Parts: sequence; structure tokens; C-alpha cells
Amino acid sequence: MNTTSKQGLITLNIALLAVLAAVSLVPTTDAYISSNDTYVAVPGTLNGLQSGVVYIASTSNRAVLATTWDRNKKKIIIMAARSIERDAQGISKE
Repeated sequence: MNTTSKQGLITLNIALLAVLAAVSLVPTTDAYISSNDTYVAVPGTLNGLQSGVVYIASTSNRAVLATTWDRNKKKIIIMAARSIERDAQGISKE
């Protein structure tokens, strides 16, 4: 094996090692989810909102959240929350 092939393999190994280190050192978070919860997420759009919106419904809480991503603050923003149960009580049962 000539020296250019060895140098290429060494460079490739160093690059792969750097990628492995970067992936391994990224902080992670764990979320607690009860086994009784079921969530449904539906993407959508709103006029004047470039990042879009995600509606998240929880069956255990009977609630719907409208969320979006704030690119400047780099976090999820809850735009609105509604109680499905409370809204259903307002519907006429004729």
C-alpha cells in the first residue's frame, strides 16, 4: 500500500472519529410519557406564519395545543390551548 493511500485512510478515520465524537457528545433529553397517554400531531399552516403550526391532541388530558417553532429563540412556542371536553359540552345535543 503506498503512502497516499495510507494518508487517505488515516484522514478518513480521523474524520469519522470526529463525527462519532460529535454525535456522542450532543446533549439529549428524556421525556416522561405515561403509558395511558395517546397523542395525535397534525401539521398545518397559518397565514403570516412561515414556520407552520403543529396541532397536538392528548386523549388523556382531552386537550389540543397549537404549537410553532420560534427560529429566533430556538424553542417551541405554545400558541393556544383548548379543552376538547369543555368545547364538546357547548355543542347542542338536538
